[in-house]
Parts: sequence; C-alpha cells; structure tokens
Amino acid sequence: MDLLRIIEERLTGELNPKVKLVLETGRYLIDGGGKRLRPLLTALACGMCGGDPQRAIPLGVGLEYIHAASLLHDDVVDGASRRRGRTSANVIFGNGTAVLTGDYMYAKALHLFTTYGTVEMIRRVSEAVMEMAEAQVLELSKIGDLISEEEYFRIIDGKTAVLFGACMAVGGMAGGSTEEDKLHRIGLHLGRAFQLIDDLLDYAGDPEKTGKPVGNDLREGKATYPLLSVLDSLDREEVENLLKRIDPSQGSIEELRRKVIELGGDRRTRERAQQELGRALDLLRSFPRNSYRDELERIMEFVILREL
Repeated sequence: MDLLRIIEERLTGELNPKVKLVLETGRYLIDGGGKRLRPLLTALACGMCGGDPQRAIPLGVGLEYIHAASLLHDDVVDGASRRRGRTSANVIFGNGTAVLTGDYMYAKALHLFTTYGTVEMIRRVSEAVMEMAEAQVLELSKIGDLISEEEYFRIIDGKTAVLFGACMAVGGMAGGSTEEDKLHRIGLHLGRAFQLIDDLLDYAGDPEKTGKPVGNDLREGKATYPLLSVLDSLDREEVENLLKRIDPSQGSIEELRRKVIELGGDRRTRERAQQELGRALDLLRSFPRNSYRDELERIMEFVILREL
C-alpha cells in the first residue's frame, strides 16, 4: 500500500473551494512539497494500533491542512519572501489572499474531522490549534529578546510539537487504541526533536538543500536553541544588541553564527534532539511490534538525520 501516494491524492482532491483563487493559493503551497510527516504519522499510528491506515488518511490530510494554514499565516506575519526554496504564497497572491486561504484550510480541516472523526479527536485537535496560536503570539512578543530555555521549549512545543502529538493521538484513536495520551507524548517528543533540528539547520544547514539561507532566525531577532545552549560563552550584551536591530548586517549575523558553531551550539542542539527522539522511541516501543511501528521508527530516525 502506497500511503504517501494516497495522501498526496487526497491533499489535492479534498481542496475543492468554490473560489478559484483560494484553490490556486492552496495548491501552490501544497505543490511546493514537504515531507507529509503529519498525515504519515497519523496513518501509521492507526496501523500500529490495529486499524486500517487508510481510514486515518482524511484525518491526516486535515492535520496537514492545519499545518499548511499555519505556514500561510506565519509567512504573512514574518514578511517572508521564500518558502521551501520558492517564492512564498503571500508574495505571489498577496497577504490578504494568503491569510484567507489559511482560514479556508482551517475550516476544511474542521469539516474533515466532523465527517471522519469523533468529538474526542476534534477536542484534541482544537486544543492543539489553540496552543499553536498562543505559541506564535509568544514568539512574536519575544522577538529581539534573549529568552530562557524554558520559554524556548514553550514556543516550540506550541509551534510544532503539539500538532505532532495530535497526529499520533488521532491516528491511534482511529485504530481503536485507548492509549491516546501515551501516543500524544510520543508526538510531543518527536515534534521537539524535529524543531530542534530545524533550528540547527538555520545555523549549519546547506541552503541548496534547505531552500533558505542560514542565519535567518538571527536576522529576524529570534533566539533559538543553538544560540541559547552556548550563551554563557558569548557576550550577552552584544548578542542582545544584534537581535534587537531592525536590519542587522550580514557580516554581524555571519560572525555570530560562526561563533555559535565554534562553541558547539550545533553539537549540543543535535544531542538534545537525540534525547527527545530517544524518549519518543522508548514510548513507541511499548506498543506491539508490527510493520507500521517499524515504519514509524524509520521516520523518527529520519527527523534527526535529515538535511532538508
């Protein structure tokens, strides 16, 4: 069974607005690629728990729509011009269209869950969306600040990890599992690992592979784990001044980025991501082994090894 092919077909097939511009904007973002981790996690969690993974695919598609909607809104808030190596949708279609298409995708996700899901699934997903919004506001309020590690994890838990948690819990429930809380924790730890690696790639990634220049977080005034992990060895006042600048020079960004790498910020970030992944795998391996669990393990390890 080619789950990824079926997911791709449903992603475009379910996106059927009456207004052509909404369809064009949504398809532009979806056609831009992505690893489809969220719908894959949902379907595989369902299979691992004894269900038919195809039953969970429309739920996974709904979760991918939520993710896509958040990207559309984020790019407008951040004033981004690139997404996955392409011109971002807000630049091509305009901020208003991008925001409203994101709203449509949130509504489409709700429609899919009311059609194929349960009240408990809807509750979990709605809580995840609320936490995502709160985390985005928290991150926005901390632009230019040197946040604590505790604040950093509050932000990435909301931005990324809670939706991974919802994918695992919803998939498991679709498969008949009553261990949705444990599945949710697996997704939380995996989501943390994913975002840690994402933040690492902003310091040490290959722009040809990631589709975005390194140092972007520093340019936007965001303090992420690679920087925070070596902050005690840096001039705090100098770092704060850079983060607060509206338009820092490329030279100053590159100098700080190199210092973070030299001090081992990249190594510490990967180590912390591996710790989070280990917690996810320990919980995952408490479920009976089958081909779906094996595939989930493979995907989780990809999160740490990925270069994209």
